[in-house]
Amino acid sequence: MKHALLVVALSGCVTAAGVVKHQDVSLPLLIGAVAADVVVTSFAASQIQDYSYAGSLATGLALSAVDVAAGCLIGACSALRL
Repeated sequence: MKHALLVVALSGCVTAAGVVKHQDVSLPLLIGAVAADVVVTSFAASQIQDYSYAGSLATGLALSAVDVAAGCLIGACSALRL
């Protein structure tokens, strides 16, 4: 349970950037937040569930996509001019 809590705390990079910076999230910050999201969730998935490399990466990408969507809803994707 401690590992799952750690993943939840560390995997909200894009959402956290949107909450902290609101509409002022720059493109390099957004790219860094997405990369950090993928790395943290992929590593956690490989450690918690003993997934294969591909399974861990797929889990990291899926959870990062959810975080990006949530972050964009609160304004973190303003640098993309969507």
